[in-house]
Amino acid sequence: MDSGATLADHGFVDGCYIKSDAYNGAATLVSFHLLRYVLFTAMLVVVGPFVFRVVAAFFDLERDFKSIVDHFDDVTGGLMYSFVVFTLGNYSHTFGWVTAVFYFVGLLAYSGLTWLPFMGVSIPGWRSWSREAWLVNSAGLVLVLAGAGFHIHWASQAGILQWYLPLFVLASASLWSPFFVKWLHHYCMDNYPEGLGIERRSRRAALSIFVTRSGAIRRKYQVEEENQLAMLRLRAEQYAATRALSVTRQSGSSTDDNDRCEPLSMPIGDGPVSMQRSSDADTPMLQGDNHSASRLNMPNEPTAQPRATTLTQAQKQEIIEHKLRHLHYINAKPGESLPLYRYQLHLHHWQIFYTLAFFTRFDDFASRACAGIVLGIFTHGHAAFGLDPLMERKEHLKDKKEQ
Repeated sequence: MDSGATLADHGFVDGCYIKSDAYNGAATLVSFHLLRYVLFTAMLVVVGPFVFRVVAAFFDLERDFKSIVDHFDDVTGGLMYSFVVFTLGNYSHTFGWVTAVFYFVGLLAYSGLTWLPFMGVSIPGWRSWSREAWLVNSAGLVLVLAGAGFHIHWASQAGILQWYLPLFVLASASLWSPFFVKWLHHYCMDNYPEGLGIERRSRRAALSIFVTRSGAIRRKYQVEEENQLAMLRLRAEQYAATRALSVTRQSGSSTDDNDRCEPLSMPIGDGPVSMQRSSDADTPMLQGDNHSASRLNMPNEPTAQPRATTLTQAQKQEIIEHKLRHLHYINAKPGESLPLYRYQLHLHHWQIFYTLAFFTRFDDFASRACAGIVLGIFTHGHAAFGLDPLMERKEHLKDKKEQ
């Protein structure tokens, strides 16, 4: 930022824009200019793809069919790509008529190259390239390396070489890191077909806590039920004793001493219960077939009450493994294998040239022309085929070949 600038000189929109700089913003990582951004995005997202589709339809160039939804996806994706490369690629300072002219040169020239019969090739199929395809692609590689040499020289002049090269390695990681990602995915797929361990370990920890806690709660409730049953049984016994004594006294007042020795039968519980008074006490004696199980309508005591005991480690492990086989993945049915696929790297030309577009950030005429060319080739890729991922499923590639 200019040392003489004040807060009032930089508003909400142009706060990242440097108006005076020895290298016209090349030594600044982030910059933004609203009007140039609108023009840049309109060219990259709307005008360029529209021109290509019209020219491709006229000459019947190689392209994918796209519906309205596909075009909408290209526009939304292009908005994100355009904003990132504009703010980090210094296009707020370097975008102008030179970049715009060479943008359409790069777009139409690359479209013409793909029209050649021997240029209908892809980067993953380099082993089957013809001699002519090798010559053209080798010449293109030489031009890219020559342009890279000039830009490294300009970066050295601007005093940003210590940032320029490391940032290029970091940006190009999106092109070479998928080789490692693919290897890691296939390794996990072959050795851990049940999915990534971090999710399963997190869920396993939760299940271990829940299983242990549910067992403790279950034991607590059963102890409470047993205590309640014991209190109910005690109260029933007390009630039975009081009731039997009252019945005995009532019957004694209306009979003589001989009748007291005769047993009194009462229908209590499931069978007849007899009461007899002993000769040396007024304590009632209860006799009956169901005396051990029922006393004056007392609730039957369960003969085999299940008792909750602590689960063994094997039982806990069995419960956890069963629940781990039924994780709530929306794209996987319970009990079936996870949707794991083998992938194949498919490096697209638009991904290469989009990465290069971040480093054509200098105010020189050649740098602006290179910026237009690489942006034009990027537009050809996403306008013709879409913003395809770098790693594609092998089944998906097979389906595309059959079509």
